[in-house]
Order: sequence, then structure tokens, then C-alpha cells
Amino acid sequence: MAADEYDVIVVGGGPAGSTVGSVLTRAGHSVLLLEKEEFPRDHVGESMLPFCYPLFDDLGVRDELARTFVRKPGVRFVDREGAVFTNWCFSHVIKDESFLSFHVDRASLDTILLNNARRLGVEVRERHRVTGVGLDQPDHVTVRTRDGDGTEAEHRARFLVDASGRDAFVGTKFGWRKPRPELDRTAVWSHFTGVRMAGGLEEGASLIVYIGEEKKGWIWIFPLGPDRITAGVVMQNSYLRRRRAELLEQGHDDWKTAMLHDELRASPFVTGLLEDTTQALPTMVDGDYSYEVRNHHGPNYAMIGDARGFIDPIFSSGVFLSMKTAYLVGDAVHQHLQDPARDGEDSAMTKAYEAVDGAYHLVHRMIRLFYDPHAVTWAAIGAEKQVHKAHESAMAVGHYMLAGDFFENQDKYNRFFALLEDRRGFERFREHVVERPEFQGPSCQLPWEVAFGKRLERFSPEEASGFVPETVAAGGGSEAGHGSVAP
Repeated sequence: MAADEYDVIVVGGGPAGSTVGSVLTRAGHSVLLLEKEEFPRDHVGESMLPFCYPLFDDLGVRDELARTFVRKPGVRFVDREGAVFTNWCFSHVIKDESFLSFHVDRASLDTILLNNARRLGVEVRERHRVTGVGLDQPDHVTVRTRDGDGTEAEHRARFLVDASGRDAFVGTKFGWRKPRPELDRTAVWSHFTGVRMAGGLEEGASLIVYIGEEKKGWIWIFPLGPDRITAGVVMQNSYLRRRRAELLEQGHDDWKTAMLHDELRASPFVTGLLEDTTQALPTMVDGDYSYEVRNHHGPNYAMIGDARGFIDPIFSSGVFLSMKTAYLVGDAVHQHLQDPARDGEDSAMTKAYEAVDGAYHLVHRMIRLFYDPHAVTWAAIGAEKQVHKAHESAMAVGHYMLAGDFFENQDKYNRFFALLEDRRGFERFREHVVERPEFQGPSCQLPWEVAFGKRLERFSPEEASGFVPETVAAGGGSEAGHGSVAP
């Protein structure tokens, strides 16, 4: 085989691309991975799901991640004031060590995964932008590139995997990319240091804060170190455009940072956490937040990760969806390369995408419930005795869904959605699951030393003690139940 010919060319070096490259090179295939940037590079999406754990383990990076990153025991959904919240602790449903997920610095995580792909035998070329692709021959593809020095080249392979992220290279080139108008939102975010680790941060929990009204969005706060967080706000684009115009009219040259700080501090709960902090990264803006791409695979190509489609990251599902899809599609590509004649309606690729599409559909269904203005919020669902009908199914699958169980059990969960629309069915679920004592608690009970590592210093226990509520009802909290948890 000539130097510029491969079994597979992968476009993109993020978690999807590095994972599919690793899977295929371990199966004995020659793989060229083309990445337009030079790693490390900053990226949004720092919170992982427990179902990532076995994937990290299989790739051989789990121990390095455990040494490097904060551990995540669950998610706390909080109202704007901090007075009502619900903890969703993964240990309630996952009884082995994988209940502890990770909060990561994506620049570091993506570099670890890309370097691991190199270690396994993937030929990685950074600062190589793909400028063109030819898919017209069913038995091979051609890919044109330009490197950081301006040198152009052409490469050939038997198969192309598009893992180009939100560039969605193949889908955009052929006009297959369509926005999801109902999820027309943008994220504005950064990192902050000097943070008071409380309100759930002290035990490594993700914090999701509701901001409704015309913003129709949410705030995230994830701990990345003993005093460092990632914090950002997702808001509807119509609101963002109006606020941008107002801030520019007021004379703000850096309207992005002004907007970020204004929106974060609109929540009294978040204001208390961010008091006297320092912004540690430039303000980042991520648009094109939700879109779908048609024609996910063909005779000589497949799309994975955000190149296949992107949905709102409220459940921190992005990296897991990308990596799990990379495993499923990588195995299907391997089978295709071994015996292309077996392709057809019942092919390995078709079966892989049935699982992938079902998982994305399930997550999208949960996201629609999250944004339903008539539904009880995920913050209040554990604290309220009366649960809105449209949200019953969300509570039913909540713990497993938030952990990442999207692929293997999607049929069961979709049946559960329908079953629990019956009031009697939901009341039985409440009695036997929701109201079990282990689901009723003010925190996930993860010690600081486990979440942050014994080598890391912490704030004094006295500083955090005021943020830990004493009692809780039905897995959540309310102002009447335990007093305000706002700083």
C-alpha cells in the first residue's frame, strides 16, 4: 500500500475520532486521522457520564483520568434561588466503581485520547485541514488536505469516517445538515478560579440551574479542581441577539464577557458561588447548538459524534454518545472492510445506526421534557408530591438516563415512557422506587478526598457546611423542607 493509501481515513481528532481510530487500528486496519487544529485546544463539554467508564477502561486511559480529573458522583438540579433542588446520585442505580464519573478539562481529555490513539497505531496528523472529499466511487474515497504550512496533498482510503464535530464536513458539503428550530440556542462560557466549593460542588456534583422566561435555558457549574470550575449559560438565540444589541449600545466592547457575567449573576445561588472569583479563560461562545444531518452512512463513509448531529448538552451526553457511537460504527466498519459483499438492509452498519439513532432519539425526548414550560422541573421533581403528567416518564428513567444508559435499553425505556402515563403505574413506581430511603438525601455523600484527591487542598469544612441541607423530601429539597441552600 502506498504511503498515502489507508484502510480508513478519520476526519477529526476529538473523542469520536480518536476512539474510532483506536478501535479500528486495534482490529488491524491502517488508519489516518486528520485534525485541523493542534492539541491541546479548549472545548466545551467537560462533564462525563458513568457509562463512559468502561469505554475509558477498554481504551486503557481510565487510570490516567482517575489521577488527573475530579470525580463526579451525580447531578444536582437547582432552581435559580437555590432554595429547591433534587440530587440524582449514580450510586443509587450503579453498584460498582463505575458510578463515579469524571469532570474533565476537555483540552486535557481530548489530548489524552488522541495521544492514546497514536500509541495504539493510528497515524495522527494535526494542523491538517480537510479541504475536499470524493465519495463517488463505492470502493474508495479521496480526501484533499492543506497543512499548517499551506502544503496540499491527496489521500486515498477504502472508507471515510467523518468525526469532524460541528463542522459536520460531509453533511455540510452535500447539504444534508438541518437545524433543530425547537432547540435554537447558544452557549456562552468560561472557567473561573477562587471559587467557594459549596452547594454540591464540594462533593464533585454537577450543578444545573434553571433560568426560564424568555431565555428558555440553563446554567451549568462543574468542578474542575479544588477551586476551579467551568460555568456557562445556554439561552435561546432570540434572547441572546437582543441582549447583545443592548450591551453594544451600552458601550461594552467585550459583550460576550459582559453577557456571561450578567447571566450567571442573575441567579442568587450562582452569585454566591462566584463571589470574588477570577475568570481564567477568555469567554467562549458556542452556537449551532442543535442540528441533525441526513444520510448518516453510505457504501464508503459514516458519520459519528457531532458530525452526525448535535443535540442540547443539558444531560452531559455528548462525549458518551460520540464514543459509544464510535465503538458501534467502528465495529461495523471493520466488518464491512472484511467482507463488503455482506452489506445490505441487515448489515452491521445498519444495525449499528439503529442503536445510535434510537439513543439520540431517547436523549432528545428527555431534552424536550426539560424545556417543557408546563412541566415540573428536574430541580423540583424530587421535592414535589404532585408530579406533572408530562414529567412522570422523566422521573422514571432519570437516574439511568443521567448515567448514560441510552443504547442497550432504549426499547425498555420507551415502553416505560408510555406505561407511566397511566397514573396508577406511576404511583406504583413512586412507592417502590422514588420513595425508597436511599433516594431521599441531601447529597450524594462523596467525601472531598474521593472527589478531588487527597493531594489537593480544600476549603475549610466550616466554609462549606452552610451549604449542606439537613433534611430532604423524596430525593429533593425545598425551602420549607430544609431552609435555603443558596449562599
